Amino acid sequence: MSALELPAAVLPDPTDTLQNDVSLYDADGKARPQSAVLVDIGQAHQLFHDHGGDAYAKVNLGTRTAVIAVSGSEYREVLGRAYFALCGKGANRNAISDAVSTLSAIAKYDGKEEAVFLRVAGTPAGIEIDLGDNTGRAVIVTSAGWATGAPRVNFRRSGKPTPLPPPTTADFNLIWKYLNVTAQDRPLVAAWLLAALRPCGPYPIALLIGEQGTGKSAASRVLKRLTDPSAVMLRPPPREDRDLQVAAISSWCVALDNLSGINPQLSDCLCRVSTGGGFAARKLYSDTDETLIEVQRPVIINGIDDIASRPDLADRCLHLQLPPLVSRRTEADIERGFLADAPAIFAALLDGLAMALKGHAVIRLVKPPRMADFAAWAVAGLPALGFTGEEFLAAYTRNRGHLAELAIDASPVASALVSFMTRRDTWTGSSADLLGRLASTSPGAASSQSWPKSAKGLIGALRRVAPALRAAGITVTPRRTETGNVVDVCRAAKDVPDVPDVPAAPFEPGASGAYRVVDVPDVPAETRVAGTTGASGALKPTPHAWEAAL
Repeated sequence: MSALELPAAVLPDPTDTLQNDVSLYDADGKARPQSAVLVDIGQAHQLFHDHGGDAYAKVNLGTRTAVIAVSGSEYREVLGRAYFALCGKGANRNAISDAVSTLSAIAKYDGKEEAVFLRVAGTPAGIEIDLGDNTGRAVIVTSAGWATGAPRVNFRRSGKPTPLPPPTTADFNLIWKYLNVTAQDRPLVAAWLLAALRPCGPYPIALLIGEQGTGKSAASRVLKRLTDPSAVMLRPPPREDRDLQVAAISSWCVALDNLSGINPQLSDCLCRVSTGGGFAARKLYSDTDETLIEVQRPVIINGIDDIASRPDLADRCLHLQLPPLVSRRTEADIERGFLADAPAIFAALLDGLAMALKGHAVIRLVKPPRMADFAAWAVAGLPALGFTGEEFLAAYTRNRGHLAELAIDASPVASALVSFMTRRDTWTGSSADLLGRLASTSPGAASSQSWPKSAKGLIGALRRVAPALRAAGITVTPRRTETGNVVDVCRAAKDVPDVPDVPAAPFEPGASGAYRVVDVPDVPAETRVAGTTGASGALKPTPHAWEAAL
């Protein structure tokens, strides 16, 4: 099968679920209840639960062992097919529901507790990435390199995933044939890809902006196909929090296409997905219980306008301005080329992950920027992709400065305050007085819907844009006195962020600039882990401890 093609459907092997000789009749020759037969079929699977108490089953699908949620529709399909293979007729819906209830109890109260991952997993040795193909193989990455083989962890699949490219000889420069980004933004794109394959965040949001026809959607698809390809690469803008929550649970990387604007609710939701946050909803058929889900995912969004106008969202974005296209190619031509080049591009990303595993824990940036974990990870791994840490940090600092300007332009309060302070160095007064003065300074801004309606609203608006105002050389300090809220405004030199210093790398790259790749095609699957060589000559994992307990 060619890389990145939609895999053919794999149906459960009925002989697997019937290996315990499930009987349709009891000792007296009477037909057993369908639910009892279905429970026997389910007990042939390995039932267990995860850390959150959700029930799972390991089911042999012939070419791979799948980890399936017992409560999901896919597992009901497994039970129904096995029952049909056994007796030649479909199982009753109520019987399947009763069997699922019993099997869930077995998994929760009698099964082992094991971690379950989606696409990317952190392990003590490094990182494992589910390739998403019909063989069930994974890429095992350690600080010594990478190799493909049977996964050591439980990977679930959701949202119709498709295979990642099968890695070959690394060549990251091939990616620029398919991404219409400027040379100064290329280190940011490479850094985002490295971060998106890291098991834990925070994850920066890739924000692709450009006029019509600049290849925003095409670039979004390329980034998605190299991190978490699926049958539907790009999603429409979510209508509410729940839609984005479902997308984040079902996909490792959430890609939103053609956004014309982001309301405050969606902006806050994207911030939670990027840096980690919880979603709460009332449980079905319950008035007092609720379901709490915490997710942290890489995100891609694109649009024509500068849609990340709120400072907290802009602070988490890599703002990638796409230039007009000089020449165009057909979709078929691009697809043929990408299918041929994607394996080399993905292999280069794996080299970068290995290099990042080697050095990120000892990287100590002087004056680290926002999302310092992401910055340290990028600095450690980007040399494998052809960029230095200094190039990345310079691009990241420049990018963040542009987003501060965008935040001021998008905020009527901030724009009015900049105009108000043009002819003065300091100002002190009540928040109500400042609101009136700003309205007089910028009557047009005061008529906008986002203009604060009260002095209290002004304080909140000023706090939201305070970092951007400091970057523009204006410091705002709200304080409470006996007579009410007072605001001190001071004009100072612009807060120009320093480019953090990059320490010397604690390792040496290979002659080609990429880290060593371990190729072990003849090693049995259970030992296919890149690492050091043990006394017996077999490869053993190189220890690596993640910051978060797994």
